[in-house]
Amino acid sequence: METSLEELDFFSRPVPKRNWTIHIMKNDTIETVELKNVSLIPTAVDLFSDGSLLLVQSRCLKDGSSVERNARRYNRNGQLISAFTLGDGIEQMQIDETDTIWVSYFDEGVFGNFGWEHPIGSEGLLAFTKDGEKLWGAGDYGIVDCYALNVTSSKEVYFYYYADSYLVQLTNRVEEIRYRIEGETLQQFLMEPNGMIGQIDHYTVKRFKKRNRTMVPKAKIEFVDEAGKRLIGQVFMRGTFLYLYGKEGIFQR
Repeated sequence: METSLEELDFFSRPVPKRNWTIHIMKNDTIETVELKNVSLIPTAVDLFSDGSLLLVQSRCLKDGSSVERNARRYNRNGQLISAFTLGDGIEQMQIDETDTIWVSYFDEGVFGNFGWEHPIGSEGLLAFTKDGEKLWGAGDYGIVDCYALNVTSSKEVYFYYYADSYLVQLTNRVEEIRYRIEGETLQQFLMEPNGMIGQIDHYTVKRFKKRNRTMVPKAKIEFVDEAGKRLIGQVFMRGTFLYLYGKEGIFQR
């Protein structure tokens, strides 16, 4: 996702219309979608099964009866299909293969800010239809901040939240198992057969070992290419895949 702007103000209203470029990578090809005059600042982008894109802005102003529509769906020609509201304080957004939209919220989205007395994200994690209608909420967990989310499929969803520091696996939106994370706070993660890989901060990724129902940090991970040269860049995790992108290119594990 690209823009020519050097600095973004997520609280300035009204949001100026800007042009955005979305690069979609699949196998060895890259498709570019140009979006013109977009009146939001996208902080998350994902695809529906029909190839259309959903752009979501993390901050959403409510001013009396006026509420921003901070989710916008576009086709691959850059035409707007629909716009709706997913609430303020969005941490992450991911779409599963059934076109269910999963949205996690940070503390301001849970407790209310930016004009929201009764925030949409008060449950910390929600599932929505393709058109933004609520399907499910994680209201039983007492989420203060949903730090990390990994939607592997519609049947298998993981989320990690504060204040309990639990990582929860949902199967068909019902809790399957939960793990306590020992000694670290996760920004993102992916599951492995005997544990998981988790990003701790901007520079640190660790492997965790499963010990009963606790994930214990074991070793820091360093990334190298085929020749053994160390790779430095941004990390992104989704499903069972880990991506690293930097000056040397984009790498997938």
